[in-house]
Amino acid sequence: MNYQRSKAPLSLMEQLIMVLVFAFAAAVCLQAFVYSDNLSKSGTAREMAATRATEVAEVCKAYRGDFEQAAAKIDGTVVPTDGGNSIEKTYTEDGLRVVLDTPATETITADTAFQKAKVSVWEIPDENSQKKQDDGPIYTLTVAWQTAGQSK
Repeated sequence: MNYQRSKAPLSLMEQLIMVLVFAFAAAVCLQAFVYSDNLSKSGTAREMAATRATEVAEVCKAYRGDFEQAAAKIDGTVVPTDGGNSIEKTYTEDGLRVVLDTPATETITADTAFQKAKVSVWEIPDENSQKKQDDGPIYTLTVAWQTAGQSK
């Protein structure tokens, strides 16, 4: 008698390996999509932070460093610091806090005086977020405006 072996177990093994390969490929693709989504969210947050920082800086420049008027215009608060002044504005709809810091001294040249400032934007952490306030600003900007002297 001549017995032939069934090829069913080999076929079943081949199908099992193919399912594992496709499962691995799906896992890799899923990780790529999650990474892409996180990258998109952080890019959107940085873009909004840049917009808000520029807004606060331009208002302060328009009032030539008059912090009381600038803070009133943007509904911010003036906070005296060790060496100068600071304006803080919270954008709750965007989850951002913008701080414009100036040193006490101005840069004075022969015929003009300039004030420098650093604008920093922090994300406001919510209860579900793992991000902490101590992580540092998500966006910084350095600006300067003319406070006195000739304007050309």
